[in-house]
Formats: sequence, C-alpha cells, structure tokens
Amino acid sequence: MKIPGQLSAEINSLIFARFTEHASRELDPHLHTHVVVMNITNRDPGSVMTSLETRAMYAEQMVAGQVYRNDLAHRLREVGYEIESDPRTGLFEIKGVPGTLIQAMSRRAEQIEAHARDHGLEGQAARRRSFYETRGPKEKVGIEELQARWSARAAEYVPGLVIVRAAADESGERDLTAHPAVTGRAMLFGIRQAETGEAVNNLGRMLRLGLASHVGEVRLADVRPLAEAHEARLRLLVTREQTGDETLSRGRTTRRTARLEIALSEHLSIALNDAPPVATEEQLRAVLAIAGLNPAQEKALHHIGSSPDRVLGVHGVAGAGKSTLVRSLVAAADGGTRFIALAPTSSAAANLGQTAGIESRTVAGLVAGGGRGLTDTDVLVLDEAGQLGNLQALRVLEISRVTGARLILLGDNKQTGAIEQGKAFWLLQRLGLPTAELTESVRQETKAMKAAVTQARSGDYAASLANLDKVVSGSDAGALAKQLVDEWTRLKPENRTTTNILVLENATRLIVNARVRDALKVEGAIAAEDIRLSVLAPSGMSDQEKRFARFYSGGQVVKFSRDNTGLGIARDTEYRVVGTGRDSRGRQIVRLVDEHGRTIRWDPRVGRASQVNVFKSEERDLAQGDRIQWRLVDHGLDLKNAERGTVEMLAGTVATIRWDKGKTQDVDLAVHRTWDHGYVETVYSAQSKTYARAYVLAPVNSPLVTGQNYYTAITRARFGVKLWTEDEKRLVERLTRRSGEKTSALEGLGRLDRDARATRERRHGDRLELRRSQTREERAERKARLAEASKLSPHDPLESLASRFAARAQTFAETIDRYRGAVLKAGQAEHSAGQGQARGPHSPSTPRSDRQER
Repeated sequence: MKIPGQLSAEINSLIFARFTEHASRELDPHLHTHVVVMNITNRDPGSVMTSLETRAMYAEQMVAGQVYRNDLAHRLREVGYEIESDPRTGLFEIKGVPGTLIQAMSRRAEQIEAHARDHGLEGQAARRRSFYETRGPKEKVGIEELQARWSARAAEYVPGLVIVRAAADESGERDLTAHPAVTGRAMLFGIRQAETGEAVNNLGRMLRLGLASHVGEVRLADVRPLAEAHEARLRLLVTREQTGDETLSRGRTTRRTARLEIALSEHLSIALNDAPPVATEEQLRAVLAIAGLNPAQEKALHHIGSSPDRVLGVHGVAGAGKSTLVRSLVAAADGGTRFIALAPTSSAAANLGQTAGIESRTVAGLVAGGGRGLTDTDVLVLDEAGQLGNLQALRVLEISRVTGARLILLGDNKQTGAIEQGKAFWLLQRLGLPTAELTESVRQETKAMKAAVTQARSGDYAASLANLDKVVSGSDAGALAKQLVDEWTRLKPENRTTTNILVLENATRLIVNARVRDALKVEGAIAAEDIRLSVLAPSGMSDQEKRFARFYSGGQVVKFSRDNTGLGIARDTEYRVVGTGRDSRGRQIVRLVDEHGRTIRWDPRVGRASQVNVFKSEERDLAQGDRIQWRLVDHGLDLKNAERGTVEMLAGTVATIRWDKGKTQDVDLAVHRTWDHGYVETVYSAQSKTYARAYVLAPVNSPLVTGQNYYTAITRARFGVKLWTEDEKRLVERLTRRSGEKTSALEGLGRLDRDARATRERRHGDRLELRRSQTREERAERKARLAEASKLSPHDPLESLASRFAARAQTFAETIDRYRGAVLKAGQAEHSAGQGQARGPHSPSTPRSDRQER
C-alpha cells in the first residue's frame, strides 16, 4: 500500500515526492520509501526549465540506499532498540528478533534466491533479473489488515518480541548525537577503503563506505561536513578529468594518493644515467646474430641492454615474446650479472624464471625481504608489470634506488590490471619511463586467432568474437556452464591437458569445478569414494577492513605471516575467531582461539594488515584422481600460489600429489587447508600462461566481464578459443562500455604533463640532481658496510649469518620507509622552492592543491 507523501517545494532545483511503503509485493513486512523526481529543473529561480541529467543520480543509487538505512537504524536506536549490523554490507537487523522469524517474514527474498539458485545466477546484477522475473502483481491491502496478518504469522514469536519491545520502552528516547571521534573514524575509513582499490572514486562511494562501517552510529548529516572539511584542507581533491570507466560525477582523490603517483615520477628522474649498460655493443651484436628475434624484439633488446638508465620498460602485446627477449639479454650480459625474475603472482614469476633460465621471486617476497642481498650487479626483470598497484610499484622502485639494482618492467596495458589502487605501469610510461614497444604477437598460430586478438586489442569486440572457434549463447549461466563442461569432457585426454577452462570470478569457478568433477566421476577418471575435507577460502577482506575488529566475525580463521612473541602467535598457524570484545581501555579487540583452546585477545590495529590472512571455512569433496590447485604460498611445503597437481593416492587426509612442475609430495590436507579443486582457472591467475586452446565462460552480468579480462583470456590460446555467454550482443555492449582500466589521480587531476619526468626536470633540476648525488653516496656507504660485514669471522657462522641478515633486512626496511616518507613530502619542498615565482589564477587543469602537490 502506498502512503503518498507531500509534494515538496522546489529544493536545490529538484521537484520530488516521497511514498513510504510498509510491505513487499508478497505482503511481507518491508518498510521502504520511493522518491519520484520530476524530469525538470532550472539553474536559477525563474529561469527556463530543462530536462535533468540523471546519470549522476543513477550512479548514486547505492549511496542513497545506505543513507536511508543509516537514518533508519539511528532512529531505531534513538527510541530504545539495539541493532546488529554488518559493516561490510551496511545491512542491519534489530537485536533480539529471531533469525527464523526474519526468514519466515521474507518470502519475497526467498523467491528471488530460489530463482537465482535454480538458474545459476550470481552477483547483485544477476539477482536483479530474478527480482523482475519473479515479481507478481501488487495487491492493495490496508495497514490494519496487514498488521493483523503479520501478528497471526508471528504468533509463536510474540513472547520474544514482547521482551524486545519492553527493553526498548525501558530504554526510552535517548540522544545519540554522534561523537566527533566516531564520525571522524567513519569518514576516514570511507576514504581509505575506497582508495584501497581505486585512485579516484566518486565522493558518494566514500560516504557510503563510511556510513556502512558505522550503521546506527552516524548519518549523512554527520559525515558530509567532514568530507567538505577534507576538501577545504586539500586532503581530498576534486578531479576534473575522466579516468577509468566509472562516471565520475563527483570524482575525488586524496592528496596522499596524488603524492604517491608524483613519487613515481621522482624515481624516474633519479634513475637517469644511474647504471652502466647491462651489455656492450659487441655482446649485443653477437647475440642478435644468433637469437632469431624479429625487428621489434631486436630494437627492444638494444634498448634494455645498452641504456644507462637504471629503470626501463618494455610494453608488449600479449604473446609478443617478452620471455624470449629476456633470455637473449641474459645471454648478452656480463658473467658477473645476476638476473632475477619478478612478478606480482608466483606462477608468473616462476614462468618467466623457467623460460629465461634465471631465479624467480614474487614482488611481495622481494618487498618483504627489503631487497636483501641485492647489489648494483643485479637486474630485476619484473613481468606482468600491468598488475602492479601504485604502492607496490613505489616499493620496488625504492629497492632499486637503494641497492642500485637495475629494474626492467615488462607488461601490457591492455591486459588485466592491478587489484590494488593504481595503474602504475601505464602511469610510469606517461610520466616518462624509457620504453620499448613490442607490437607483434608471436603466440597465436592461426590466422583467425591473430585476427581475434588484434581486434580485441583495438576494441572491435564484435569482430573478435566472430573470429573465435565458437560462441555459444542463449542460456542462463548454469546451463552455459553445463554445456561448456559437456564439450570439454568430449575431448580426448591428451587434449584436455592442453585446453584450459577460464572463468572471471570465484563464484563461477566453484560452479564449473563441481560440474567437471561430476562428469569425471561418471567417466571413472575420479574414484567413486570421496572424503570430505575442510578448506580455507579467502574472506575477501581488504587491508583496511583487516585493521578493525568490527569487520571480524565468529568462525573465521586467521593466519599470520610473522611471529608475535608478545601474544604467543606463531606464523602460518591457524587461529579461529570466536568473537570480539573490549580491552581495559575500551578499544575493540578480536578474540582468537588456537588449536589448544588458548584464548588470545588481539588488536588488529597493531602490526601490518598485509601480514594477516583471513579465511572462511568451507568443505570440499576429494577423491583419488582429483585435480587440485594450491591457493596460498606455503614456504614449508615449497608450494606457490596457483600451483596445480593431481591426487594420485589418498590415505585418510594425507594426499599423495603429483604436481604439474614434476615433483610428487605427501600433504596432510587436514593440516594444510589452503587448496581447492583445480579444473578451472581465473583469468587473473592465468595471465602469463600459454595453452593450446581455451574455453571461456563469460556471464554478461558479472562485474568482471571487461575488455581487459576478455583480451587477457583469449590471448592465452595459441590455436583457438570457444566462449560461452548468455547473449553475444549484450556481451559486445558490455565489453565496449567496460574496459576494466583502473584510475589515476594525476590523470583525474589533469596533471600528467605537469608531473612528467621531463617537466619536473626543467622545474626542479637542481633539487633532483642533489637527490641523485645523495643516492649515489648512500649506495656507496651501504656497499662498504656490506663488504666490511663479509670480512667478519663469526664464532658460529650460521647463527651470525642469520643474525646479520635479519638485522640488515630491518635496517633496510627502515631506510626504505624513511625514503618513501621523504619522497611523498617532496611536494612541500618544491612548494618552498617556488615561492618566489609569480602565479596566476587557478584553472581546471591546475587545481588549488598545486601548492601542496608540486
């Protein structure tokens, strides 16, 4: 039943009406309000009316919903009720109301869930389809009759509800004005959480995340003034240029993020003429004579082999032969040069290392060790540089600066980008990274596949899909998954091993894994007898969420990558979350229990969130013959993330696994639980790998269906790709609209040219030359210390060596942190240096933040 609200007066040039409803279409209790906005406005009172530009309003739908929930929850608390909220979703329930009653009174929600479940629909966008397809006609019923019906349905719960109501009446009306500290934490969390994944966000998203983290405690009226204050103090900067895919009607970035990106340009300047060439001209010519490289590869080899710059780039299309290029560089280099393959993922690092014949590490491993053991005779070859976030890129550049190790960045801006904030490889190129281009792919071996890849790269997705081996459409996601698996199982065994199944998200991965197992069981390829085991699946918590106890919930499992002797916490040991509480100072803590039942009161704000892994426990069936994939680096087992293998034998919970890399190993899967079925791979983990053919499942409504992910998926295959999607035309529209490209603060602020290396050299040449000189002196001092330490004759060589390494890593990390702080504050020094220069009025491309950011 609709209860019409008053037609509002004109407020901020909008005319709208509110309608509050108390029930869903199934006549379940569902308090909500519709706001109908007339499609007319004018800029000034009395001026001509015109139609609204509504894209910004559409983009802020989720924000409006969170504003509504926070106000409703706050009002409930004001009249005496207590609530229980989920800070990740922003949803809440009244404390004391039984979950069974909530479920019984939510028939509409169950209809939607059942339809989505039956049709294999995942995610919010997909569930919207279930919402419309199960929506019946409205029935007009008065509020008195509705209340009578609800009372009858809730009869068995009435005694409990009476207690909840009585407790609220006893508390009575109360003033719950938000404390400034709470409001400040909410707004700061919203900003930090938003910038975890993107450098530029809509202001509404920052507000929504802040509100969701403190449901019932703060309202929009509390946090909006803080956002305005951050803008006034230039901690929050207004962007004026488009960056990324999202419509940025109120785009914002932080001063900290902008300075972080400026620091990348600073590093490029310091790296100029800072290293001797890797190889001589004679050595390069000798290798070029026998390497069999194409002209672009030859040019790139000369670029990275003969340049005196310490940091270089190679931007190449997928399958351009970057690994072959590195192998040629290794052959041309002096014998005393050590090459190290790096990548954001362990599988990509190992792949480059094996292909080029050099040792490999992950970027995270390099950063965690502080670059220990590196000198100016080392060359770091970082593959899949497009997956680097801003902060990770800055840390690698700092390690290169301090140690003198050369850094060669290999990547492709068109492939899947970073999970974290930023598109550092793209940005470094725009800021002046000396870069060679590889424009020809040597991976695809058929005319059709070459065309499909070229067309996808240029954005002609309709033509690209037409060149694939097969595109299947017309069904829902569940049916498509079944069809894909049916086709895969018709392959000969030898062809299955060279045909990879690629999906875009974990939810789809689980569905396809289950269907493949069912098919293989029918064939007898997997033993009929299963054993059910508990596995640890990633919780999906961001580093910001890991820092606050309110985001932890009972049943989660926490593993630490560092010991904490004060709390008695051991690295790589499982600790179960049993709840949250308060310490003696009133601060919220997480209560953990170890395997012996010992309770630990842990404050997640102490320590680094990056050293904490949070999981949820799930169950998987396993049988002899199963394929599994490891999901977390395990140094004890010498296993990398995404390694795959086959279970050859099961003895209780101990599995004998033959890994694809060649070794066979016994692993107790009841102890080591970070695994899953390994029949399907996500596009992100498949990047850097090559297969004969690929089968790709691309549900149109998945937020991860983007141009970058599609391009990455099809470039894994040498001979052909088959793709399954609900609607080919809608897929083309989706890929065209959503490139998947990340945002950049400097791009959004219109400062790319202003902060490029060449421009900064002209403006701050003297200061940068001084920084280069200081860097060389610091490096020489470090080298002398290492040489002196190597001359020592310790009483216990092993113990002393371990102690020196540990001390060196700590000192190195401290040096890195100090330098990073200096770089991020460089804008202030530049401001002081430029005080005497005349300045004109601020323009859209030169924001007022220029004084702080230059």
